[in-house]
Amino acid sequence: MNAAQLPMIALPILIFAAMMVAAEVGRRLGRVRWLRSDDANAVGTSAVDAAVLGLLGLLIAFWFNSAGTRLDMRRSLIVEEANAIGTAWLRLSILPDDTRASVRDLFRGYLDTRLAQRPAASPATSQAELAGRLKDQRDAIWRQSVAALPRCESDQTAAILLASLNEMFDAGSRHQAAFMAHTPTEILVLLVVVSIFAALLAGHDMSGRKRCNWLHMAVFAAVTAVTIWVTYDLEMPRYGLIRLDDYDATLFDVRADFDRPE
Repeated sequence: MNAAQLPMIALPILIFAAMMVAAEVGRRLGRVRWLRSDDANAVGTSAVDAAVLGLLGLLIAFWFNSAGTRLDMRRSLIVEEANAIGTAWLRLSILPDDTRASVRDLFRGYLDTRLAQRPAASPATSQAELAGRLKDQRDAIWRQSVAALPRCESDQTAAILLASLNEMFDAGSRHQAAFMAHTPTEILVLLVVVSIFAALLAGHDMSGRKRCNWLHMAVFAAVTAVTIWVTYDLEMPRYGLIRLDDYDATLFDVRADFDRPE
């Protein structure tokens, strides 16, 4: 699911418009049926309407719960990565003086690259280019740290440093994987299709009246469209109104600590 393929602001408008059109189509089909048949043919249709509306509610609840869970997971992984980077930075003091400065410079570049991987941070740089740069920085940090281990005070302190570096890299991978995890696009398509069919049936049911109550139909379409939009916003917290900026601040705080004098 890509925000560039489906602009956030267009989603509720398109769903609302599609549902209103479907309601009008259903109303006209219903008027034709009422003119050509008797009331007996309508027996049992309410069960179908209830089943479709129930399915719509079930899909929305399932997606909303999944999106909310993933949002909480992304928030916790940002904090986890910030803590892992901060801990590894402090443990660089284990390294010999002549190596420590070089590895710390690599740390600054590593975190700058991680921050640049946020979609809005560096639009001119491709994610593939940033991923390649990040891999080179990881390899350089690990290589220089391992090369300096024989000159550390003890094997125990060296093991502590390597464990911190490994946890930092793992935390970054988990964070990046969580950012890429979304509900399949087919779920969104299915939800929109069911919404349109629900509006079609609602319009069909209202066809028995002489005058159609468009207020009720508009409220139904608007509530459904906004609910789907908010849930989609939960899925894409880097693009819409729901943001992760407050949690990204923990990474920026760690980066600011890197530039403070010892």
